[in-house]
Amino acid sequence: MLELRQSDFLKVAVESISSFIPEGNFRFSDKGVSFRAVDPSQVVLVDYFVDKKNFDKYIMEPNFVGIDLVELNRILARALPNDKLLLDISDAEMKIKFEGELKRSFRLPLIDVSGDEVKIPSIEYESKIEISASSFKEILKDASLFGSSIVLKLIEGKFFVEARGAQGMMESEATKAAHISSKSEINAKFSLNFLQNIVRQADGEKSITIELKNDSAMRVSFQIGPAKIIFYLAHMIL
Repeated sequence: MLELRQSDFLKVAVESISSFIPEGNFRFSDKGVSFRAVDPSQVVLVDYFVDKKNFDKYIMEPNFVGIDLVELNRILARALPNDKLLLDISDAEMKIKFEGELKRSFRLPLIDVSGDEVKIPSIEYESKIEISASSFKEILKDASLFGSSIVLKLIEGKFFVEARGAQGMMESEATKAAHISSKSEINAKFSLNFLQNIVRQADGEKSITIELKNDSAMRVSFQIGPAKIIFYLAHMIL
């Protein structure tokens, strides 16, 4: 049995994951809850972990269960602001309860999700950018005026974002809005739509960490409540 008096962070995390991955396996261990999977298009890998100390109650046998994330997201979205969340796993289903002014319960059948456990890419990143989520989201909105892809550049310690399309181009310098650590110059291209979806749930008042290496997947991470969520986004050919 898991219990959360404030379940917003879990609800937001599931919403973020389900925008890419319709179904996947949750691992419940003596350390906490983890989820790791690749989206059907093989473009985004999600790595998420919540330490058991962040739950008000955590009494759970080690388990590895398949869940329809779209349906789980729909259920968690029904939580009212002051509801307490209780979650339990049986042999065949996940039981979800909300307790507040109303007591409500939902049952979600467990499913078989095939595939080997996903391994994290072994990449020695050469550059790290920490930027406020609100600033980065604005840059991506500007980029969406012209292109479906985006180019991130680090040149002489400065951070640039470019987008090009038939109607024109956009260039933004975000050096003053970011804290930059880089061992080399970077020129890397990524899907704009995927990147916008990745950062959609990031708190605008907090920072996003972007790690880059030429010809490698980007690593994007940020906090959702007490837990960090990490995305790996495959690069595109320049």
